Amino acid sequence: MNRFFLVFLALTISLTTSCSGNKKAGSELPSWYLSPKQNSAENLYGVAEGYTLEEATKSSLAEAASRLMVSISSESTLLREENKTDVNEESRQQIKQNIEKIDFTNFKVSRSEKMGQKIYVEAEIKRSPFISDQKEKVSFLERKIADLDKNLATSNPIQKRASLLKMLDFSNQAILSTRILNGAGENINLKEKLARQANFENQLNSLNDKIEFFFEINSPKEISQIIRNALNKEKIAIAKTRNSGSNQIVIGIKSSSRNNKIYEAYMTKLQIDFENISNAKTIASSSVEVSGSSSIGEKESYAAAVKSFEEKVSQDGILKVIGITN
Repeated sequence: MNRFFLVFLALTISLTTSCSGNKKAGSELPSWYLSPKQNSAENLYGVAEGYTLEEATKSSLAEAASRLMVSISSESTLLREENKTDVNEESRQQIKQNIEKIDFTNFKVSRSEKMGQKIYVEAEIKRSPFISDQKEKVSFLERKIADLDKNLATSNPIQKRASLLKMLDFSNQAILSTRILNGAGENINLKEKLARQANFENQLNSLNDKIEFFFEINSPKEISQIIRNALNKEKIAIAKTRNSGSNQIVIGIKSSSRNNKIYEAYMTKLQIDFENISNAKTIASSSVEVSGSSSIGEKESYAAAVKSFEEKVSQDGILKVIGITN
């Protein structure tokens, strides 16, 4: 028996063994998936399905955490069902995204089985380390919120808005971990955190109604339009007249371009400079360089560079691009 055949035989046996749990599509789902193991004093459990082991494992961890949260547990099963048309998809996605922000350590895939195109997974999480991690996370988030809150009074309106957005994100995460901890038997004041969250939201809504941008008259039209569209999406008002109020940010935009032709391709490098002024003082500035190319001509390569700028705004966020936030 030659060496090649021995290797082939070994691989065949290995594949046969690993796929022994691979049932044909349409057969009964794993019993441990249909009747999930209950949480114990030592471990937490979650089950889920996915098209890859990574996807299924990630979802099973999220399901394990969601079992501890009364307000979310009823929704978690929706993440495991394919044909729920009576539930708002945006709400389900938001629930899933929130749960997926949880950090998981000390877990293992305790069971897995493949059926057709899907993999079914049971995840087992060590309860005590997981709960300790959530406590540490809440403490860390509370410190971050307190640090941002200290600087709110001295921030300009745009910086205050950026801080409030961060505070809301940290607060959401703290509330999520608090729900988990309370579901696990810890006693943390959730009502207090929810009230604070409502206060942050009210401050942000009030601030959004006051903040406005005004564009300098000589700002490049195509660049200004991209920024206008992005600010509209952020629900920030754009003023038609300039004033000296502290809530108005005057944005000045200057741009310059350089053109080259390399191997029959027209290349344009576009530099855009931003200056943001409030109360006659420059509060922030930034410079962005993008490029574009075209085989047709310089005009088309310039348009491609402008498109690159639009994509950067979409990816990084308008306030970061113009220098207001980091």
